[in-house]
Amino acid sequence: MSKLANNLKDTIILHTKHQNIIAALNQKIEKLEKDNAEMANIEKQHQYMNGELHKSITNKDKEIFQLKKDNEIFKEHLQAELLKKK
Repeated sequence: MSKLANNLKDTIILHTKHQNIIAALNQKIEKLEKDNAEMANIEKQHQYMNGELHKSITNKDKEIFQLKKDNEIFKEHLQAELLKKK
């Protein structure tokens, strides 16, 4: 083979290797983009659930406050009843 033919053959081999590398990198990029989209979706779900938990905590805090208030009123009435009996 002539030198030109060898150079052409080497160039084709190199070009093929580059194409394989590019194809592999494109597959990795696609996978990373898919993973990134999934992570963004998970983050969105997390933020939603976190918001729901905060709403639930706020409601429970209000319930606790009301129960403490009711308990205090009950104690006052109980003490008043006990004093009346004496």
